[in-house]
Amino acid sequence: MVHHSAVNAVSERNLHTLFFFLLLAMPLLTLAQTDCGTLTDIDGNVYQTVQLGNQCWMRENLRVTHYADGTPLKLGTVTAVDERYYYYPDGSADNAERYGLLYSWFTALNGAAPTENVPSGLQGICPKGWHLPSNFEWMALEDFLGYKDEHRCGTDVNNVAKAMASAENWILDVMTKAPECSIMDNPAANNSSKLNILPAGSFWNSYYGFGTNTGFWTASEGSDVTSPIHYLVNTNATVEINCTPKEAAYSVRCLRD
Repeated sequence: MVHHSAVNAVSERNLHTLFFFLLLAMPLLTLAQTDCGTLTDIDGNVYQTVQLGNQCWMRENLRVTHYADGTPLKLGTVTAVDERYYYYPDGSADNAERYGLLYSWFTALNGAAPTENVPSGLQGICPKGWHLPSNFEWMALEDFLGYKDEHRCGTDVNNVAKAMASAENWILDVMTKAPECSIMDNPAANNSSKLNILPAGSFWNSYYGFGTNTGFWTASEGSDVTSPIHYLVNTNATVEINCTPKEAAYSVRCLRD
């Protein structure tokens, strides 16, 4: 004969055990929704990643000083077309760990032919198994965010800069009022995408924009002398696509193959 009180006691213990393990698993379940593992470059730098739609993106800017085959890059002090240079954001090596490094388009592509393909299939400076995103791949990311209520600011599907930008390290002149939905409009609400984009600035024979803007190279070409970058500015709600001289130095994010 089975006593109902004993069955109830066992069931209650099982429920408590199940609840306990679900509590333990919650962080892992949350991580699985946004994280697609880590990657390690040839220099041993480890990068966090984020899954957005069917794309797996780096959550940090590339900071490698060698191509995947071991070929070294040189630390640059001037703008150059023929040299494979990297630059420290705002000229300081202390910024590399947080902001990554700046590279020219030529350095980012490593001699490969530009492409608009999706996926680009162009490894360039990226680690093995990853590639430099084409212009259309960046646009696909922004479209994905723009059509999600949790990432878009307001009703305009183009207002995704806040979702992509870090909540920290962006600055604004004290005399400037941040426009609605811009990166500096309540920055605590930034970074819903977990891309954590920081204002690394750029280099073109001098350093520009550190703390206020950042741009990312694509594997695509605008003209013989320019390439599109995807550009975030502290006072903008949208991500600009600007055709920029190829010898200028900007940040790189890689996309998993």
